[in-house]
Amino acid sequence: LNSFSFQMSGALAAFFGCPLGGSLFALEVCGRFGIEYFEHTIEAIMCGEICLAVFRFLAGLPITSIWIITEHKLPATDSVQILYGMALGLAGAAVACVYASIHLRVMAIFERLNLLDNKDAVLRAWVGAAGVVGLGLLVPHTMFWGEYEFLTISTMQPAASLPHIWPTSGAIGFEMDSLWTCLVVGFAKLVAISFTVAGGFRGGYIFPLFAAAAAFGRAVFFLCPFIPVQICVLCMAAAVNVAVTRTTIATTLILAYLSNEPHAISAILASALVSLCVTGYMPFIKSQVSRVDLEHSLYGDEEEDDEAGNLEENGSTVLGSGDEKLANGVPL
Repeated sequence: LNSFSFQMSGALAAFFGCPLGGSLFALEVCGRFGIEYFEHTIEAIMCGEICLAVFRFLAGLPITSIWIITEHKLPATDSVQILYGMALGLAGAAVACVYASIHLRVMAIFERLNLLDNKDAVLRAWVGAAGVVGLGLLVPHTMFWGEYEFLTISTMQPAASLPHIWPTSGAIGFEMDSLWTCLVVGFAKLVAISFTVAGGFRGGYIFPLFAAAAAFGRAVFFLCPFIPVQICVLCMAAAVNVAVTRTTIATTLILAYLSNEPHAISAILASALVSLCVTGYMPFIKSQVSRVDLEHSLYGDEEEDDEAGNLEENGSTVLGSGDEKLANGVPL
């Protein structure tokens, strides 16, 4: 398990470009509530730092943020914005619950069609691709995994700025330019994620959920323009992702780093914590289990010391009574 954690820490640190966030993500995602496998946290972070440096050097890539949500960064934050983050945490948790319901239904359809068996992998891929491509033709913002699409969605740029897509306007000339179109992008992306996973394609949950949540964040900004747009987008992204992956600290660091918004960390963390707590009843990733030996790892030595002390006390008592019996001339 430790070797696996080190490998994941290195890979995710290189993947996100954020050594601390990527390493902690690998440690948090194994459990349901925080870093449960904590014994080798420093070694895992060190592994992530080294792997990031080597990978970016060999690939010739800079270690830098990749999203610019607004031209002007948040100059500071205050307690009110933390309250905004908490409220957005509740909204993001609700979106995550909707996604969980959508995903269960999509997976049920694939299971009903007997497509989850590896012997039908080709047909499964075709059905999954049909769902993803069909949505992409109508709403091109839902295509691909969202790392680069996130910027177009979070800034509401024209569809022409979407990378890797042609024609960028899709089949109907869809543009994300209003409250309703933001909601359409968000829900369509959630459905696309489910078809991607059900079809057995790569992409996962992290960046796709970031992209979907960014659309919902822009919808929130339409309703509450007094909340900074960075807070709307990043807090929604954190809440939705944490509800699914249970990675509170890592998600906060990754989003703040990739968007180059350090002053948003307090609000993002508030959103992530609220989402983690209110969705504690909703374990989405089935492989995430609570650590059964956690209590022993924390208090094992103390319990052993207590047991040893009790044995010594019991032994002393027995010897003491025996001495008294011998003194009275009574054999042991």
